[in-house]
Amino acid sequence: MESNSLLNEEYLMNLLCQAGAAKSAAMNAIYKAREGCYAEALHQLQISDEIFKEVHKCQTELIGLDEGQGKVTMTLILTHIQDHIMNGMLCKEMATEFVELYRQCKEKQNA
Repeated sequence: MESNSLLNEEYLMNLLCQAGAAKSAAMNAIYKAREGCYAEALHQLQISDEIFKEVHKCQTELIGLDEGQGKVTMTLILTHIQDHIMNGMLCKEMATEFVELYRQCKEKQNA
């Protein structure tokens, strides 16, 4: 696959939306944990993880196209997408910790 065919606007916007959806699911996990809905919180984390797996596949395709030779031009939109991906991944990692902290706090309150 040529880099130009892969880097069309629809593909890039889809990647950006996927990163946003994964982050939203991670944030929903925190909200659900705060409400005491731990099963739903874990489900939201799973959704986030599944979406990020798809995002990672897309990233791997882009890296493969570049072959470490600068074949894929780094544009503002690619930088923006990478920023969303990294922020979303950090959010998911933090959400995992928050869900566990909320669960532990609730457990101690009920003890």
